[in-house]
Amino acid sequence: MDSELEDITVYDTEVHSMTTHKDLFPYLDEDVREREKAGYMAHPERGPLPWDGWDRSAGGRIQWTPHPVSNPEEYEEKRKEFGVDVVVYSPGQFKLTQIPNAEKRVHYMWALNEYLVERFADPENQNFAKLLAIPEHPKESARIIEEYGDEPGVAGIFMIDVGPQYPLGHQQYEPMYEAAENQDLPIFLHSGSGLYPAFPTRDLNVETFMEYHTLTHPMAKMWHATSIIARGIPERYDIDWCFLEAGVSWIQFLRTRMDREYIERPSDAPEMNKLPSEYLSDFYYGLQPLEEQPRKPEDLQTIIEMNDLEDQLVLATDYPHMDFDAPASVFDHEGLTTEQKRKIAQDNPRELLNL
Repeated sequence: MDSELEDITVYDTEVHSMTTHKDLFPYLDEDVREREKAGYMAHPERGPLPWDGWDRSAGGRIQWTPHPVSNPEEYEEKRKEFGVDVVVYSPGQFKLTQIPNAEKRVHYMWALNEYLVERFADPENQNFAKLLAIPEHPKESARIIEEYGDEPGVAGIFMIDVGPQYPLGHQQYEPMYEAAENQDLPIFLHSGSGLYPAFPTRDLNVETFMEYHTLTHPMAKMWHATSIIARGIPERYDIDWCFLEAGVSWIQFLRTRMDREYIERPSDAPEMNKLPSEYLSDFYYGLQPLEEQPRKPEDLQTIIEMNDLEDQLVLATDYPHMDFDAPASVFDHEGLTTEQKRKIAQDNPRELLNL
């Protein structure tokens, strides 16, 4: 690390916790626990929590162990190795959004959030947690945000952006935005690689995980960002938005395309008060995955300058996923200035998280 950065406080805005069905079982209502005792035909550790079946092994070359982080103590050694001071944990078991029974899905959402707050929200030790909100259940999600949003150590709201029937500018989601604004919490949009039934079509009809993983994250981000901006959500709700796990190269395409459409058809978005590109430059973005580095490191600098992202990029390792980026990927990046590295690791996440 550059000697000029040795004094900074390093924030990691994305470490995934790991939660099993066994972990969540005690947090379910008693009547639900009684019904769940019979178990499931699938792996008992997963219960009703589905798995997507994708082969992530790269043809057997990657012997991947997910290194589950079931509590902050299990991450402590790796945290010291990475040089991270402040950790913000994301829900690891977000695939519960795919539980087919809606009533059960809501029960598990409440159980997971109680578990996350109890297990991972520990501000005295610089551990913070995001609450899971499920867009398909906006009113129940809003109640969860109001219930736990002011708990010490709660730092944001986590939403899966692949799967909702409507993009996130739709009016049905506004109870969640009102609750987020009331609790002064940012919203983190995070894609998933599960078997989602909705946008843009089930599993994109591709055959390999490489195809699916290439498209699912940036396509979902563009879909939702377009809707959020066009339907005036930033004008009606004072919320910070952070887009995770899609990198940043997609932003340039969307801003130039959407600016042209808005200039030609401003009446389609009457609540907007500035160009779409300006809203995109107000959002925050997790830098992982750093897809620009392998070719020309200086290309990242070009993307930052063209999209006015100097104060909008945050460190997000995505640990323990196999494609995670350690903090060194930022600190050693030849395309970033020392001041930009400071902003990405410390200043920008501190501003986003309001810590």
